[in-house]
Amino acid sequence: MRQSFAHFRIALYAPILAGTLLASGCASLPPPTAELDAARQAVLRAESVDADQYAAEALQASRANLQRAQDAMARGRDDEARAAALAAAAEADQARVRSNTARTRAELLQKRAEIAELRARLQIGDVPPADDPLDLPVPAGSVEQRAQALDADPRLGSFAQYERLQARQALSALATVPRRDLPAALAQAERRVGIAEQAARIEAAQREIERLERERSELLIEASRRDAETARAEAERMRLQAQLQAEEAARLRAQAEQVEAVLGGAQAAQQDKLDAAREKEAALARKEAELVAGAKLPSLRHDARGEVFTLAGDAFASGQAKLTSSAAASVKALGIYLAALPGGAVQVIGHTDSQGDAAANRTLSEQRAQQVRASLVAAGLARDRVSAQGRGAAEPVADNGSAAGRAKNRRVDIIVATKN
Repeated sequence: MRQSFAHFRIALYAPILAGTLLASGCASLPPPTAELDAARQAVLRAESVDADQYAAEALQASRANLQRAQDAMARGRDDEARAAALAAAAEADQARVRSNTARTRAELLQKRAEIAELRARLQIGDVPPADDPLDLPVPAGSVEQRAQALDADPRLGSFAQYERLQARQALSALATVPRRDLPAALAQAERRVGIAEQAARIEAAQREIERLERERSELLIEASRRDAETARAEAERMRLQAQLQAEEAARLRAQAEQVEAVLGGAQAAQQDKLDAAREKEAALARKEAELVAGAKLPSLRHDARGEVFTLAGDAFASGQAKLTSSAAASVKALGIYLAALPGGAVQVIGHTDSQGDAAANRTLSEQRAQQVRASLVAAGLARDRVSAQGRGAAEPVADNGSAAGRAKNRRVDIIVATKN
């Protein structure tokens, strides 16, 4: 048997045994070890739900009665020990339900506040809150009438079965105790009925908390659905805006092409104007490519070979040939840009620094060059227009003896030949 069930059996059967022995008129009752153990467990249960914070007075009284019970039993005064142990258990249970009441009330208020916030966010009208089960009034009448009213209450009658059983046992004991013990037994019964009433209210409040949690989950789902709709609408707006910008870029490009056609038959004196139109077309193509790709083109320089775009070493993870996300976007922009303009052949050349094995460096540089070539082709550049090769550390542009120099040597050059 698990320990928790054993504790409940002790707490349940200890008062039954005490009542049975009293009713039988037995002159010598056994030592109240079961009652003491039940009282200790009741104190532990109260402490486990923060009764020191929420019901300190009742818990302290329970501890004092438990100590009196232990002292009386040590002196051989079993009747006094039994009475003190039963009182300690009832006071500890009272402290436990008071503490649980405070904790449950806080949780109930929090759930209601969360739901009110979600309803306000979703602009859903508030629903009047249900009556707080914890504040249900205590019925008038004798302790027996209160127990009967609890059993008949449709809101609470199905809750706190264990506590109601303890209350019925305490009430049954009233008929068998000696007259001198009747006040203490009546106080015990009143405590047990009060505990049962409040335990039932707590269970009813916990049912309400469960219902509120389900409502909260449904509201969160609705909030997520609305957020998704808003995000889709914003994405559509951005798509339309990008489309308009692309159309405007195409219109400007068409204008530039018209200018180029007009200037094509002009004399040499008009060459400067033609060059300006081509530069404008290139600028428009660059702008459109960067807009579509969402990234800037790689850095550019000119030398005898033509236009040279360079991807630095941080475009790849260390020792790998896969482009980082930002570098991939930049290469995509370059591919769109080159595909939009007439031009010469494109050569992709990978380079590394001199550290490590030369053959491995050449392989890595070849893999990186091929990765860049594939990304350019995927962006629209004609496959037969672009080639790729790796040259390892054979063509440094800086001193490999320093970290800064090695960083410059780790690169991929995209060379666009000038078309005559």
